[in-house]
Amino acid sequence: LLAPAQKAAQSRLASSPDLMARIYSLPSNFGRVFRAGVRPNPNNPNAVSLYVLCRNAELQLTKAPDTLKKNLARYLNVFRLIPDGIDIYDAPIVNLKVTYGIVVSQELNQQLVLQEVNLKLSKFFATEKFQINQPLIISDIRNVIHNTTGVVSVGDVKLENLSGTIGSRVYSDLKYDLRINTLKGQIVMPPAGGIFEVRYPNTDIVGGVL
Repeated sequence: LLAPAQKAAQSRLASSPDLMARIYSLPSNFGRVFRAGVRPNPNNPNAVSLYVLCRNAELQLTKAPDTLKKNLARYLNVFRLIPDGIDIYDAPIVNLKVTYGIVVSQELNQQLVLQEVNLKLSKFFATEKFQINQPLIISDIRNVIHNTTGVVSVGDVKLENLSGTIGSRVYSDLKYDLRINTLKGQIVMPPAGGIFEVRYPNTDIVGGVL
């Protein structure tokens, strides 16, 4: 008599990894979640807060359509454990501008070295490299810059939050204070359920020669 119940329980959502696995196995006809993150619900110990987002055709982060969120809620409801609850939210997107300065070896062309650093930083900030709730480590950015051929030393690395519409570029509406959310001057924490993005790397990664 216990076997059917045990078999059914094996398909239920018993942990955050189980939940994440179910989200990313959502049948494609229901839509596609690019990133998802789970946090405890501060108002309900029997529920979790699920943050989701998608990518557009330019591989930029974007809010999940309401239809996708509704499909996801119905899909997960089949597997959740009663009385567990899952509240689905849009993941906050923190758009960044990165500014840095470097000293370049005299034997190499400064502009070519800057171009190479920008390329490496663009790859570092590629959306597929980041997860929801993942902090940003400034020393990791400095290491990417310093490990570029021709870079002798690295000066200041500055991060700025961009929001709204600037020129023809449209960013997330979120205004986020990076300074007060940086631990020990090195670890930048995202908002709850949030994610960092350099949305326009060709414009928003800016290097200079010291």
